[in-house]
Formats: sequence, C-alpha cells, structure tokens
Amino acid sequence: MKRCVKASEPTALAAFREVRPASTWEDMRNDALHGGKKAYVEIKRSLVRSQRARCAYCEIEISSGVEDAAVDAAREKQRVEHFHPKRDFAGSVNWALHWPNLWAVCKGGSNKPIDNEIQDGRHYLPPLPDNLSCDAYKELQRINGKLPDDPKGWILAPNEVPAFPLLFHFAPDGRPEPHPENCAGFVAVENKYSNTAILVSKTIEHLNLGCNRLNRLRRIARAQLEKNIERARKANPSEAPQAILQRLARRIFEDGQTTWPEFFTLVRWRLGAAAEDRLQSIDFQG
Repeated sequence: MKRCVKASEPTALAAFREVRPASTWEDMRNDALHGGKKAYVEIKRSLVRSQRARCAYCEIEISSGVEDAAVDAAREKQRVEHFHPKRDFAGSVNWALHWPNLWAVCKGGSNKPIDNEIQDGRHYLPPLPDNLSCDAYKELQRINGKLPDDPKGWILAPNEVPAFPLLFHFAPDGRPEPHPENCAGFVAVENKYSNTAILVSKTIEHLNLGCNRLNRLRRIARAQLEKNIERARKANPSEAPQAILQRLARRIFEDGQTTWPEFFTLVRWRLGAAAEDRLQSIDFQG
C-alpha cells in the first residue's frame, strides 16, 4: 500500500452536492436531472488518473492508462471506495459525496467469471472470502465486528501512508509486513494502537493484503523484476550492481509517467536505496 493523493474535486461533484446535498451515493449515480451521472464518471476518471491507474489499497492495475477512454473501458476492474462508510448520515458530513473520502480501488477479488472459468486468478480466486481484499474484505471485517464503522486510526487511509519512509517490506511468499525500522521512526497522526508497526499490521489484516491471491501475483511481479535485473547484469557485466539498480529505478519510476508499476511498493522495496534515491529526486508524493 502506497501513499495516494488526489486532484481537486471534480466540478460536477461539487455542483451536484450543491443542489442535492442530502443525496446518497446511489442517488447520485442514477441521477439524470442534476448531473449526478456526469459527476460519477468524473469522479472515477479523476481518482484513477491521480492514482496512476493503480488500486489505492493493493496496487493492482485498475486501468491500462489514465486517459478517459482507458478508464471508462476498465470499469469492470474498478469501483469507488468510501473510506468512511457512505451510509453514515448521522453528522454534518455527507460521507457519500465527500471528496476526501473517495478512492479508486479494484473489486477486491470479487469478479467471479460469468462462465465460472477461472483464468489467471487476478480478480477472482476461490476460496472466498479468504481471497477477497481491499474494500471487499474491509466491509466483511466491519460486518463481523472486527473493524469499527469509522476505520480512521484503526487502519491507514491511502493519504495517510507517508511518501517517505517506506512502511512495508515483504516476506519471501509475497506477503506484506511492517518495516520494523521505518515504522519505529514514523509517528502516524491517527493511530489507535501503541505504535506504527501495529497500525501497519492491522491495515494489512483488515484489508487482507496478504491473501494468497495477492501474494501469488506479487511473486510473479518480483520474478519478472529479478529477470530484468539479471538481464541488465548480463548485458553490463562490468557495471556495479548498485548502478544497475539505479538505472532500473530511473526507468521504472520515470518522472512524468502516467502509470505506476503494479505492486509499486514491492518494486520499491526490492530496489532499495536506488528506488528511494530516485523517488526523492522526482519529489514523489503519491
């Protein structure tokens, strides 16, 4: 899970909320009279573009690109997540239409094939709910009483993950874990636990970011990265190992690129200091 930021609120959302401030999310999505349908489209496009086409939680691809046509064509891979439950109308904030509360996410492994033929297991892999993740699993945690209705402080929101330092590292099987040293040196603003490492661990747990489906995909991504590293070493046998990693980091984390690599945090962790130097140089913020 990496830090995510978003652009300014879409004008269509602000305009709809101005005339229909008490509307639910479903009201807005189905509204044809006050620009609700347009607002929904603009919200998804803006979120996916700001997140560089990666899920705010697991970092899987949710669009092949950030152009409007690419985002619209990938709607079966994506949805809008409300970090604070959208059904909460008890206070003065309409969380359903509150721009800071919205994130673009994958469908959490819930995309069961219509023909029941499982292809690569990226978006659906039995058994469930063991292989659900992200908002799909987060909602189950809430229903089962394992996560409060308001998750703030109990798990990290995408914008609460710091750009630096890296709070995660990975086990050999692809499972994310808290980075001990970095977590010890970072104080989260919102934290219901005694330290940052526990907050990171609970974030992984409540979003099920360590499920077998995602671990498998991370292992595949890392294997491909290792092949690229080895290929670069063979092509430049006299080049220092760190220089090779630095060159790869410059290419993978290209300044101005429109999409991030899948499993950004895994790639960043594997490249180590080369990735940190590169991300610092391009002023990475999310």
